[in-house]
Amino acid sequence: MHTIPASLHNRLYRYGTRCRISSDGVLSLPEQTAIGSGVLVREGYRWDIPSPAKDGLPRIVIGDRCECNRFLTIHATGKVELKADVITGPHVYISDTMQAWQTEASVSTVTIGEGSWIGAHSSILGQVRIGRGCVVGAGSVVLRDVPDYCVVAGNPAKFRRVYEPSSGEWVKVHTEAEAREVLVRRSKEPLLSICLPVRNQAGELRRCLESIYAQTDDDGLIEVCVLDAAQAEEADQVARHFGDLYRSFCYHRNTASIDSSHLNLHAADMARGKFILLHEPGTSFHPNTLTPLLNIIHTHPDCAVILLQPALIRTTPQSERLEGLTEFVKRTASSSSLPVILNRREWERTGASAQAKHYLNPWLSRQHALLQANPQFCLCRYTLTKTEEASPSAP
Repeated sequence: MHTIPASLHNRLYRYGTRCRISSDGVLSLPEQTAIGSGVLVREGYRWDIPSPAKDGLPRIVIGDRCECNRFLTIHATGKVELKADVITGPHVYISDTMQAWQTEASVSTVTIGEGSWIGAHSSILGQVRIGRGCVVGAGSVVLRDVPDYCVVAGNPAKFRRVYEPSSGEWVKVHTEAEAREVLVRRSKEPLLSICLPVRNQAGELRRCLESIYAQTDDDGLIEVCVLDAAQAEEADQVARHFGDLYRSFCYHRNTASIDSSHLNLHAADMARGKFILLHEPGTSFHPNTLTPLLNIIHTHPDCAVILLQPALIRTTPQSERLEGLTEFVKRTASSSSLPVILNRREWERTGASAQAKHYLNPWLSRQHALLQANPQFCLCRYTLTKTEEASPSAP
């Protein structure tokens, strides 16, 4: 495949590294077209921007590692964005207007969420948001928003399957009412709870929450639980702001004094998710890291613990199934503060036995209790946060 010359990609608003963009295609306005890293675009594409944006910002955005197959047509009077890792089949048509004759007076936006797959000969028309991890069946016409982790098909596209964390299954649905029932159920038990114990960290908390909600929303599989142990007024204001925006946000101001050694335990007890990630709010998450993490959790539902070991180079998660408390202790011997994701059902099942004992490190001892009850754990090499200190450290 012959790729576009340097004279063309130098005109693009952004052009990432390791891209392969076929020279057999049309870019009507390269200056307002942005392409991330590791992008593959095959021949026959036509990306049309009828008129330049006055602010100079890109109207067509292709995220990192997207794969656009032959004859992808994009028409953007407002903005069309493909988030990271989106795959489009051959002969896909995407337009942010319902009809070609519509003008900028009716400008809208099309967004296709991270990791979604758009089947061959499909059309996406008008003000549409397709969520993360979705599948659009071949030949479909999408005219309405699609929540995260759903399968739609048909003309017009209708729900076919919805992912349910509690069972780990893609549940088949026949009507929109059935689909909404599954969406309500999964909001009550999401796949992952991110628990943040906070002490006088309002600024850090805001930045951390922004890094999370840039990657998820109320249609997703993540809830956020904040335990404010210091009852700082500034942190309370931050929490109320996010609480007004997201139903998946849970906040508690503790009125009783909590010993610092038990703060992590109390924060984790707030979780409703299938798995629990305790996180220090002083550090933020890298962009586009939570969806790959959800995939790891989905594929290891029987593990008591998922141990996150920072990778030397940022890449997709590399997982390895292991077994036994002895092996876990060996893997954590160099650092007891590595991030861990805990199975909530195992967490609740081992609570009474763990609390009956006295440990210098209650958080670490609770992990050991889980592995004594269920020796299965997963080692995942993955860089999740922006600094190596960003880990659910034991007090």
